Amino acid sequence: MNRRDFLRWAALTAAGFFLPARDVEARYVLETWEPPIRKLFLRFTEYEARPSTEVIVIHHAGFPDGDKDSSAEGIHKFHQEVNGWAGIGYHYVIRKDGRIEQGRRPSAVGAHAYGHNKNSVGICVAGNFELAKPNGKQMDSLILLTAWLCQKYKLNPVGKGVIVGHRDLNVGETDCPGKYLYAELGAIRRRVRDFNN
Repeated sequence: MNRRDFLRWAALTAAGFFLPARDVEARYVLETWEPPIRKLFLRFTEYEARPSTEVIVIHHAGFPDGDKDSSAEGIHKFHQEVNGWAGIGYHYVIRKDGRIEQGRRPSAVGAHAYGHNKNSVGICVAGNFELAKPNGKQMDSLILLTAWLCQKYKLNPVGKGVIVGHRDLNVGETDCPGKYLYAELGAIRRRVRDFNN
């Protein structure tokens, strides 16, 4: 999304709070908007198309320094060089300043939740949320991105097993997305539902 389209989207969104909207116009805005996502065009050693999208999995970067920012490029390099993967396992990364970066192609099978990658989208939020809470900019971006994904894939955000933490899928193997972000999942689901209604 370029700057002009983002400003148009922001103005329409803001206007929606002050002007009575007609249902048809409001539905059109919701169905045609897209959050500002920085596309990086990272190189992968292989690529497999995801057959379906039924789940949005929330992660944290989880580095020991809880205040560390993480970029899609940095995680991509780590996943290739240390893990030996094709590239970054997550589809999106939300930076400390709230910027959203694309990691793995949105249509590709991810590498972020063992046994659940063929039907899920992975979002990584920079930070270690066992140690600290995500900041407001990150939460706003997470809700915006998740709302867009629910619209795009026609998912019910409050449906059972639709928006989950990594620990929900790989029980006992991880604390991801950390206790502080995990505690917000119920509120995230409700805010996404309200955003899309």
